[in-house]
Amino acid sequence: MTFLRPITDQIRLAASSVFVKDAAVYGMGNIVSALFPLILLPVLTRYLTPTDYGIVATSVVLVQVTVTMIGMNTSGLIIQSQFTDDFETRKNLLSTNVLVASMLAVALVIVTTASGGLVERFTEFPANWTPLLIAVAFGLVVQQFYLAILQSRNEAKSFVGIQILGNFLNLSMAVALVVGVGMDWRGRIVATAFAGGVVAAICLHGLIVRLGLLRGVLDAAALKSILHFGVPLIPHVAGGFAMTMGPRLYLNNMAAVADTGLFGVAYNLASPIALVVGAANAAYLPALFSKLVGVQTAARVRLARILVIGAITMPVLAVVYAMGARWILPWIVDPRFLGVADYMVWLALAFAMQGVYFVFANFVVFSRKTPLLSWRGDFAGGLAVLVGCPVLIHLNGPIGAAQATLLGFSVSCLGAFIASRKAFPMPWAEALRSLLKNRAGEARIPRDSENRKNP
Repeated sequence: MTFLRPITDQIRLAASSVFVKDAAVYGMGNIVSALFPLILLPVLTRYLTPTDYGIVATSVVLVQVTVTMIGMNTSGLIIQSQFTDDFETRKNLLSTNVLVASMLAVALVIVTTASGGLVERFTEFPANWTPLLIAVAFGLVVQQFYLAILQSRNEAKSFVGIQILGNFLNLSMAVALVVGVGMDWRGRIVATAFAGGVVAAICLHGLIVRLGLLRGVLDAAALKSILHFGVPLIPHVAGGFAMTMGPRLYLNNMAAVADTGLFGVAYNLASPIALVVGAANAAYLPALFSKLVGVQTAARVRLARILVIGAITMPVLAVVYAMGARWILPWIVDPRFLGVADYMVWLALAFAMQGVYFVFANFVVFSRKTPLLSWRGDFAGGLAVLVGCPVLIHLNGPIGAAQATLLGFSVSCLGAFIASRKAFPMPWAEALRSLLKNRAGEARIPRDSENRKNP
């Protein structure tokens, strides 16, 4: 059928690129990492209760929020600096970022210790465990920085190896503590802290010894760059907090911690979608940044066409995956957890929308115009979750939390698209029109001026 020819042409073009080769490495690594928790679900769901899973799910979100707060969401800045700045500037930027993160982590420990009761009432998470979560978050910030540099250097195998090691240590230690020793949710958190500490030590060694980028310095120019990049993202970060933490907190307070546990297990089962889109983004980001400088109009159209195909494909694949996972659910979880099936499609679609978000937001990061995302991206998505989640839970029960998650990610994705059009205009409409044309000749875009001269 001729109307499909433009699409197949773009797929063949993409398949021949370094992007797809790197994406295959990232994808295989993510598949291996995703298999660990899925394989262990039949075991851990028989030793841990839904309430245990609810506490663990809350701890995961607290760690994620803390990582964003102390890391200032600057991984994109570090990647971008690898292509534009000299070695000394990159060294000052990384060193200052790590030092600032450590100071913010210490400050958070002091604040949460002083107001532990308030934190526990708000999150339903034991206050005396929050300092350990902050330490885990700091280790993850160091890991993110090192992995960002590996990503920019196209060292996909090292990147994936560190991820697999961390997941293996985490879950093997969890089995030892939960199954072997008989610990409850505490065993999962201790295992996470142990694995995080080992991986953070490896990453510190890489930053200090292998790359020579980390030293004890607070550089004024680097701090200015970090603040200029990170401060405008504060509303964005607050929105991200609301999007990830909001559904769990609403479930803890409007339903039960056990419902949060079911939500958390469904989140884990849907997470392979996030891993796939994350792998694609990990390979796409350095390739995109290296080619956007001076990109010609024809190349922009070709790139936009490939990305439009990806944006359409991701939600479709998410639905197919969710339906398949729902069918095999009775074979992989304890009967107490069969209720997670109701959450699956909504959360899988939410992760797919996160992948579409990456397509557009990366153009904003490259242009260093992150203030455009301040109110349009995760802030708008978080606001949608905060407003929609209690309404949907009231109307539809606990599944409303998953529906609100999809709503939030969709609103955030729309905001990223609007911001990308202002930061780095791309011919999205032209690319979409060319894909919809029935005749391949009408849809074909000249590669460059040389092709026009020499047909």
